[in-house]
Amino acid sequence: MDNRVAIVKCERYSEVKKAVDGALSMLGGIEKFIKPNDKVVIKPNLVSKKNPDEAVTTHPDFLRAVVEAAEEAGGIVTIAESSGGPYSRAVLKNLYEVCGIAKAVEGTNAKLNFDVGFTEVTYPEGRTVKSIPLINPILEADVIISLPKLKTHAMTSYTGAVKNLFGTIPGTYKAELHFRLNERKAFCSMLVDLCECVKPTLSIMDGVWGMEGNGPTAGQNRHIGLVLASANAHALDLAACRIIDYAPHEVDTVREAIERGLTVDSADRLDILGEDLNSLVIKDFVKPESHFNLLRLISLPATLNARLTNALASRPKIKYDECVGCGECSRCCPPKAIDMSSGKPKIDEGKCIKCFCCQELCPRKAVKIHRPMLNRFMLKFLK
Repeated sequence: MDNRVAIVKCERYSEVKKAVDGALSMLGGIEKFIKPNDKVVIKPNLVSKKNPDEAVTTHPDFLRAVVEAAEEAGGIVTIAESSGGPYSRAVLKNLYEVCGIAKAVEGTNAKLNFDVGFTEVTYPEGRTVKSIPLINPILEADVIISLPKLKTHAMTSYTGAVKNLFGTIPGTYKAELHFRLNERKAFCSMLVDLCECVKPTLSIMDGVWGMEGNGPTAGQNRHIGLVLASANAHALDLAACRIIDYAPHEVDTVREAIERGLTVDSADRLDILGEDLNSLVIKDFVKPESHFNLLRLISLPATLNARLTNALASRPKIKYDECVGCGECSRCCPPKAIDMSSGKPKIDEGKCIKCFCCQELCPRKAVKIHRPMLNRFMLKFLK
């Protein structure tokens, strides 16, 4: 079990090539992971069509630095992603252009993936899922490099190296998994299964600018000034969570990885290369509203737990003064809980599974996370 995580300071994207090369050097150099003529798939975080300055997606300069490193080692590079919503050539073309990826690979030999085929892969070792549909470029790769963004997440509290691989599942199949696994613990267990099935060769995190608050798309930009890299996605996530002041048990993908023995049980036991991890902790990093869960602080009988979970859980609410009625929230809703018959979205709270896909994929940030008053009051009282 490789628990080395390289951490390099990087204040601005104009310096990112030096930082990426430095992090890779600490891990033994890019040549340790890529051999000449290897098919290398780079999987950025392109969750939705966002300008790079919004700190939602992997920055194009960051991606280019990794492309150049891979090509210097002789790799044949393809950029591949399946964002939220349909998985089609038109969607991919628009995504690459808006996120700055098409421009970033100009002058390199890297190709943008437009193959929208996928294959159902059997994974009997999975604890939560035994088969997973994966986009074809992932299955054809000799080397997979994941480029997560350091952000909070409304459903999973944090999104990083493990969660980034959700974009290896084609389009609407992601919505199906949200619907089937609508409880956070089960969903995060599936994400760990997915990571172990895909087995990324390297994870290199864009932590130059990240996102805090109600991420992964509607939070606030936060300058962090770091590049992190590891051959172990779980170790990288453990280190990143320490930086933004999450305990391991607060992030279910990390907790699950520790329970399965996929990484050590404390960030203090990681083999950190480069910067001192504990000196980088950001104590005031803002967590998503949905992270504050009263039921984490109190123990209740199982018969009461389900009802209280529903009563106290954070849920999406539409900000109608900002909504333009585009219908994207309804199209991406896994349980089809959003009705657009009036021209504006109306959420059926009885159907809502609180996956926050509507909040994540709303192009106007018109969906907020609402935490019930009783939840806020009791948490404040119990703390």
